[in-house]
Amino acid sequence: MGYGVDLGSSGIKVVSVKRTLGGYKVIGAARKRLAKGSDKLAQLKALAETLGPRNGQRAGVVGLSGRDINLQVVQQPAMKPLNYRVMMGYEMDQRKGEATDLYLDFCTLREPDAFFPQYLALIGIGKSAYVDERIDLLAKSNLDVRDAVPNSFALFAAYHHAYGTEPGTVMLLDIGADNMDFAFVRGGRLIFARNVSSGARVFDQQIAGATGCSPEEAEAMKVATANLGPSEAGEDEEAEGSIRGPVRSAAGQLSGFITSSINHAKGQLNDRELAIDKIYLSGGGARVKGLPEYLSAALKIPVEILDPFQKVDTSAVEKLGASQIRELPTDLAVAVGLAQLVSPPASATTLSILPDALKKRRAFFRTNLWLALAGSVLLATLLVLTVLSTLQMRTKKERLEEFLAQTADITRRMDEMEVLEREQREMLSKSDYLLSHLSGGRVLLDSISRLSKSLPAEIRLRDVRITDPGSTAKAGSRGRDNTDRMRAAFTVRRRGLVMGEVESDTDQEIRIVGQGDPFRDEDIVDGIKQGVIRWPSYGRAIFLTGEIDENIRGGARDALNAMRDQLSDASRGVRATIQNQKASDKPGWRQFEIVIAFD
Repeated sequence: MGYGVDLGSSGIKVVSVKRTLGGYKVIGAARKRLAKGSDKLAQLKALAETLGPRNGQRAGVVGLSGRDINLQVVQQPAMKPLNYRVMMGYEMDQRKGEATDLYLDFCTLREPDAFFPQYLALIGIGKSAYVDERIDLLAKSNLDVRDAVPNSFALFAAYHHAYGTEPGTVMLLDIGADNMDFAFVRGGRLIFARNVSSGARVFDQQIAGATGCSPEEAEAMKVATANLGPSEAGEDEEAEGSIRGPVRSAAGQLSGFITSSINHAKGQLNDRELAIDKIYLSGGGARVKGLPEYLSAALKIPVEILDPFQKVDTSAVEKLGASQIRELPTDLAVAVGLAQLVSPPASATTLSILPDALKKRRAFFRTNLWLALAGSVLLATLLVLTVLSTLQMRTKKERLEEFLAQTADITRRMDEMEVLEREQREMLSKSDYLLSHLSGGRVLLDSISRLSKSLPAEIRLRDVRITDPGSTAKAGSRGRDNTDRMRAAFTVRRRGLVMGEVESDTDQEIRIVGQGDPFRDEDIVDGIKQGVIRWPSYGRAIFLTGEIDENIRGGARDALNAMRDQLSDASRGVRATIQNQKASDKPGWRQFEIVIAFD
């Protein structure tokens, strides 16, 4: 748990948060007004009252702003990280010069990439008296000061946790009584920060100058009746109208400060095309009625109210009846960001303007201490995991032995099934090989028998031979054709036995005629080399050639069709087709070819 302390010129704001697995949880929040110009004793008393009772010392981060803090942008060309750090050391030495009353630090806002080939860094310079005074206030209030951070960085931390990464370039503006803090964000990363020594006090000054009242009375009038929007009918309409001119004049000054800051950022970043897509307002000065709408119209930029609590758990303070903590616009945005920077994530962008002694102590808490704790946790975790792994291995081994005993019978049956499957594959392949020799002769004899009974004299056969379906009869060939044709049988996973004529065969896949896609090696049980049985493919078709008298009764076409039908027998898988007809060398006769295919 840590405290974020925002010491303003007109009040003190304190927020206490605890980091959780899901983000941050607000444990407490309070604010205390201060009279302008209050001495250190009054500030210490107000801080103690704001912090309230605590058990022991707690970590805290204090915010820095005003004319004693200077933020400067530095761009360096791409170079090795070590050289870059050395160059930034030279930059800080040059800015410090011979002065002994300054604290300096730098942070890297952006590293070189394909779009911006330079380092973008920000140097923070703070007067030691101002920084020491704030650190001393927290130390005397029993807080362990972990860091002193410019308010603009705290504002960015609160925004980044609440909104994440938004498109375009966003400007954050916290309006205090006498200071304004700016933060420019692009792609979820801080690219520019600035503080201006002016704030909501300009409203008090304009009202006091126009009405002749005291600054305190002017502030009361601002809080009660200041309105930059349309006039509202009511008892305060006259009072509102009396200060409308001064209020609008002060708002115009704020608009000018914002425009000046945008132009300053363009120059510092060397980006004349820099355009702001959205502005978020926070701080006590943002509570002037109608200010967001006025600035949006004056700047031609959408203006919204910043809600730093939208992803923060505030249930603890709401249960205590402090629901007004979440009222917007809020003056606690900077304090929330400071509290979150007590234990920032590793990727957080921050700038520490601290004495050297506190810097070394902060580095210890952020590196050495956590490394030691992480090492201890890692060692303990390894011991626990080792013990758990041993127990788990023993349990798994016992369960494996039990499982193997229970599944031994199933495994034996599966092995027997594989043996039977291989035997079936071999048997079918042998049967197919034998039947291929018998079927051709049987169909040939049957066809000749049918033709001898009914073949008319006008049809004469010239040649009969066994061949393969679709093969082209070669002149002078006899018996089988295409003796290199092979048939194969194998078992496919999740499908079963496949048998047929081989269309193509490689070490990686085998394709079977009529089966569509090829079968890959990993799909075949035992693989292509061991799981496929191959044997020669004997002819499965009978090739008839002959001639027919064109003057045959009924016509040559009908006679050949009748002959085709006579040779076909669908019940036995025998199919006859007329392949070719042409004129014969004998006048009045026609040659024909008939193929009888069988399974």
